[in-house]
Amino acid sequence: MAEPEERAAPLRVLLVDPLGGTRAPLIAMLEELGHLPVPVGDWEGAERVLLLEEVGAVVMAFAAAGFDGREAARRLRGRLPPQGELPLVGTSSGLRRGEEEEALEAGFDVLLTRPFGPADLEAALARAIRERTPPPALDPAVRARLRGLHPPARLAALDEEAMAVPAALLAPLMEEGDEAAFAAAGAAILAAMERIGAVAAAGWARRMADTPAEGRRFLFPLMSAVVAARVALRRDMVTAAAEDPIWEASDPSPGETP
Repeated sequence: MAEPEERAAPLRVLLVDPLGGTRAPLIAMLEELGHLPVPVGDWEGAERVLLLEEVGAVVMAFAAAGFDGREAARRLRGRLPPQGELPLVGTSSGLRRGEEEEALEAGFDVLLTRPFGPADLEAALARAIRERTPPPALDPAVRARLRGLHPPARLAALDEEAMAVPAALLAPLMEEGDEAAFAAAGAAILAAMERIGAVAAAGWARRMADTPAEGRRFLFPLMSAVVAARVALRRDMVTAAAEDPIWEASDPSPGETP
């Protein structure tokens, strides 16, 4: 049995497998684990489910007769978040060498090779969910370090300085931008977000910088993460001031040297 910490909460799981003989055992395993499987036999059926229903994870055949799991995984990852970031577990009979590397490269989070049981499937789902769980908007350790270095007004100014970087760079990319522009913007935003501990926005900026050919796909999730970071920064300042009155009062008086 999988350890308790390896168990995923009950999920609506999109199950994509063209073969009834392998699909049926997977349905039984998912139901045994307390999940609700939504089975389909091809990617067209999967897209209809994604259009109409909310799912928490995907279990999909990596290779089966008449089905290309690699292409289906790429199409899933090409969708806008949150669907493009769904946990994705692949299944395979393990007949070819190198399948795991191919699956991970295509966008699968885990590849299960038969024979496997319910505990193996549940552990794979839990691992895929961990890897796809977004980081918090802010890194508490970075924020605590910054408060130790700067009084409130100075920290607020540093935050605004950092937030001005994506504000200036992302809007032009909505209209046009080549790979070089996406790479440069991603790197600049990454550096700015890391300085203030905005880890979620930094993660999306890193993706843009590392894969600029797909930069346009990262624009909306990065913009959403930046907006979330701005809200979290304001909340962080208010919370820190309430919890540490000495820090709140540490701004120098007008005319006083910091």
